[in-house]
Amino acid sequence: MKPISPNEIQNLKYAAQYFQDCYLVASIGALTRSKNGMKILAENIAHSGDDYRIKFRNINGESKDFFVTQKETDDLIYMDKFLNPHFLPHNPVIKAIEVAMNKLLQQYPSKKPFVCRIPNCNEEFEFNKPSNFLEMFTGKKPIKLNENSIRPTLKTKAKESTDIFDKISDNPDSSFVAGTAANFSKNFSNYHCYSIKKVNKNSQTIELFDHRLLGSLVITYEEAIKRLKFIVGYFNKDLG
Repeated sequence: MKPISPNEIQNLKYAAQYFQDCYLVASIGALTRSKNGMKILAENIAHSGDDYRIKFRNINGESKDFFVTQKETDDLIYMDKFLNPHFLPHNPVIKAIEVAMNKLLQQYPSKKPFVCRIPNCNEEFEFNKPSNFLEMFTGKKPIKLNENSIRPTLKTKAKESTDIFDKISDNPDSSFVAGTAANFSKNFSNYHCYSIKKVNKNSQTIELFDHRLLGSLVITYEEAIKRLKFIVGYFNKDLG
């Protein structure tokens, strides 16, 4: 099997999210935004035609490969809440990772936190924490700010949030995901993950990419602290 190509990696940057797995799609999208993240993607994902090998570098301290066949990806079909199938232009690499994540959870069910098992879902890989996925996939513990807290916003972590935003601005070669809790703003989705596309500390703005809506959202630091619940990810050096 050959590693996925640079073009295939770039296509992951704006891949569409169909299932309830924003944690997965946003995390993969975030990894395309740093050199070492892209290196990990090339090392962890290989394919021969439509058959894939997906590597997770840290499952209970061990690396494990999951092999995904074309039939398995073809059989993964998005269903709406009424269980009507929708045949959508799904990114094949994302689809292979989703199938691999299903296989991983069948073997290691504890890798889906209890709180993520509460919502109803059609596929086992739906609903998880980005930090959980990223650590298994990259083998590196991510920076986490407020992800496990019961607090629904970053208001009590305003200084730490600003420090991270400023550092991303200074080090754009970074891979970060931001997420919401219950939200009462029309601009944000509830319990949703975005990849952080760009930060500008001079204008105090953050550009988020929404893989569900396939669009960008530019917000101020102040609004981010009021509306976002957590930040998870890596600076490029963290992934070396």
